[in-house]
Amino acid sequence: MLTNLQISSFGEEGYLVFEDLFTDHDLYPIRTKIEDMVEQKAQYLYQSGRIQSLYEKEPFEYRLARITSIVPEAAEETCGSRDVNKSEVLFQFMKHPKILRLMELILGPDILCHPSYNIEPRMPGGWTVAHQDAGYYLPDGDDTLIVTCWIPMVDATIEKGCLWLAPRRHQRGVMRHVKRNVGSKIALEIPSEDLPEFERIPIPLKVGSVLLFNSMLPHGSLVNRTQAIRWSLDLRYQALSKPTGRWYVPGFVAQSRSNPSLENSSYETWIAEVNHSAKVAQQQPEEPRYRYEGVQKPISVIYPADSVSDANF
Repeated sequence: MLTNLQISSFGEEGYLVFEDLFTDHDLYPIRTKIEDMVEQKAQYLYQSGRIQSLYEKEPFEYRLARITSIVPEAAEETCGSRDVNKSEVLFQFMKHPKILRLMELILGPDILCHPSYNIEPRMPGGWTVAHQDAGYYLPDGDDTLIVTCWIPMVDATIEKGCLWLAPRRHQRGVMRHVKRNVGSKIALEIPSEDLPEFERIPIPLKVGSVLLFNSMLPHGSLVNRTQAIRWSLDLRYQALSKPTGRWYVPGFVAQSRSNPSLENSSYETWIAEVNHSAKVAQQQPEEPRYRYEGVQKPISVIYPADSVSDANF
């Protein structure tokens, strides 16, 4: 349970750390799903002759990193697939009672699982530029409180590239972002002159913890200076019936105390809604998907670790 002081702090600071929320048992389905998708990618690459080993003896945090060192696109192909992001395992976890109890205290009794979420690997040498999640949404969502629920699947240490946040800066609304080329995609970055380094604080977390933060809160990640992957989930929630900033893809009702019949209890129902929305969106190619034209958020910025100083956060 959150105290009134914690809820007040979330409103003022823009974030809240909740330690020891999840047990190994809670996280087991997601970890197993990640292991399965890495196994599938390894088998595919091995059978096609692109890697000479399956690396099946590598620990959870290292296997995909070893594969990606040989096939650089393997991480994005693995974690960006529909099989992962539209899986029943992830659908069920997004409705986890422990998450919804926290969200209800912040958002109220009727909760929408926001359509923007990720299973994300922070690769060795990888980091994320300064940005606001709201910068990737359309302006209709600017007045909606969208809460990111960031969950580390391994210890997110400073050395592994934990998140950093800029407390209280969410109160100023959407900041200026500039476009930045990241591989074949274009990311958004808050210029360093608009967000001084002294405003940024790292948030190391143990596995089992959760970091909640406002979609208007500027953040990024430190450089992962290890050879391990910093696996994490970032799930997002908001009050039901509020704009999401993502008209072209549906969220789903995770909880409705006022009208339980609205809850998406069926995975099949959710997928049907996703497919229907995709068809509708295809018929409206002229409608914007992002606040800034031509933007598509990459999984990670990856540079050689020795070429990036921590001043680049």
